[in-house]
Amino acid sequence: MLKTCSRCGREMGITLRNVVYRNRVKIKNVPVHVCTNKQCAHSQVVEAVKDELKSLMNDLGHKPVRQDIEFERICEFSKLLVMVAEHCEETAVTSSVEQKVRDLLDLYLLAHSLGDQKWMHEIRERLTCLIC
Repeated sequence: MLKTCSRCGREMGITLRNVVYRNRVKIKNVPVHVCTNKQCAHSQVVEAVKDELKSLMNDLGHKPVRQDIEFERICEFSKLLVMVAEHCEETAVTSSVEQKVRDLLDLYLLAHSLGDQKWMHEIRERLTCLIC
């Protein structure tokens, strides 16, 4: 997930930010790359969550009602980052990701044993988001 800033070439970190959609909807805890150069401060949504964010915005439509949405309820990657931020330990990152991957793999085996192709596809997408 390491990324280089397209503007200044410095390393970018990941943080959770609020994204406001159509001045009406606050989408909380969206993973965003932020340039470590304070003069640059360029930011962009993490590639692994862009499709989920776009899908959410499409579902909200052009004239959404005023509301706050917690992105971690929609996006696995965001959920993991929120969990890690709450624990504030580096080792929590590794163990949280590993545990989530194990849980999803267990679900995948269950879906496979049931022959549920749609569920297997959904789980593969969730795993891909975590591994990216």
